Amino acid sequence: MTQVRRRTRWTALLATAGLVTTGAVGVVAATSAAAAEGCSVDYRVTNEWSGGFQADVTVTNLGDPISSWELGWTAASGQSVTQAWNAEVTQSGSTVTASGVGWNSNLVADGSASFGFIGTWSGSNPVPGAFTLDGVACTGDVGEPDPTPDPTDDPTPDPTDDPTPPSSELYVDVTNQSYEAWQAASGTDKDLLAKIAHTPQAYWVGNWNDATTEREAVADYTGRAVADGTTPILAVYAIPGRDCGNHSGGGVEQSEYAHWIDEVAAGIQGSPYIVLEPDALAQLGDCDGQGDRVGYLRYAAEQLTDAGGRVYIDAGHSGWLSPSEAADRLNQIGFEHAVGFALNTSNYNTTAAERAYGEQIAALTGGARFVIDTSRNGNGSNGEWCNPRGRALGERPAVVTEPGGLDALLWVKLPGESDGTCNGGPSAGAWWQEIALEMAENASW
Repeated sequence: MTQVRRRTRWTALLATAGLVTTGAVGVVAATSAAAAEGCSVDYRVTNEWSGGFQADVTVTNLGDPISSWELGWTAASGQSVTQAWNAEVTQSGSTVTASGVGWNSNLVADGSASFGFIGTWSGSNPVPGAFTLDGVACTGDVGEPDPTPDPTDDPTPDPTDDPTPPSSELYVDVTNQSYEAWQAASGTDKDLLAKIAHTPQAYWVGNWNDATTEREAVADYTGRAVADGTTPILAVYAIPGRDCGNHSGGGVEQSEYAHWIDEVAAGIQGSPYIVLEPDALAQLGDCDGQGDRVGYLRYAAEQLTDAGGRVYIDAGHSGWLSPSEAADRLNQIGFEHAVGFALNTSNYNTTAAERAYGEQIAALTGGARFVIDTSRNGNGSNGEWCNPRGRALGERPAVVTEPGGLDALLWVKLPGESDGTCNGGPSAGAWWQEIALEMAENASW
């Protein structure tokens, strides 16, 4: 994988008066006081791999307000846009067109809109040579490659040297099942589902698609969060022998796991919280087909951290392993790269119980940090783990700045998505509106 950041900028200042060139390369300035019109475009290739790339684009309106903008450019031979976020991007032949999407479709004077996309390439992958905004050319020279290194190219410091969590807000995904259910609902149901849909939740990365598609999906999700100025949450879930063949059984082949992790890492933008392989450590040695699970987790922690992630190795919950056993297994992997460990993923134990448990483990792991999944623990546990009834949404996600080792309360499990075909539920991961409404109605907030 080659991570690059190539950048080019075009500026057009079009006026009714004569034009002269300033000393800055690629900038044309008006000689009279007449209002300038035109655009400025900043196009960056932020990630590139064999046959694929990701680009971030910012267009700035230098003229009168625009109610609905349309940016156009010509793709090089072999380049093709496959998906985009924060803009509607279409391609016909070599002609690419991007337009605003509702909230960013209006561009005031000197206003900007940003979007990103993933594309494929063959032969070469040059940046575009020209842009138009609503048919007006943005002209200028192609800039040199950005000397600023990509953050993922920088040597990553040991996260235990700086345990302070990111302070930005967490990302609310508007493409998940809860958001779709909220949009389709009405009345009281809509109000209840808003508690889930408008709350930051994790994006689960499993082996539901091939590695390339997973990389693109991660780039899409984390790219949208970066554009939003918030922090994404990922749950990486594809360990060989996953869930010992139970409701969430599966995972990639042992020979493919390292490559799969590399692809996921290649898609990461920003600095997401990453919960690494729920249940994997707690189930260590419980079934065949696990391979070198400790080695897999150690490799994944390193690669995902090097890509910019803030990694927490899942360690089960307070009702599973003793603090000493959980600490022993975590110490086998080590915290050279991972920040710490995650607790209560997809479970129902109270925050107080998990926090006390986490502090005991932290004391046995050299002060490792931890996060707690509070998505469904509002009423605590009734002893069941698979679609128990009478549960409630837990505390809202938040970054924690108090001492004691706790970094954040996160919603890792997506409330309303089934644990599996048990207690009347649909297949694992399927939306179950009945139980979503139940948990929302039972919530204390």
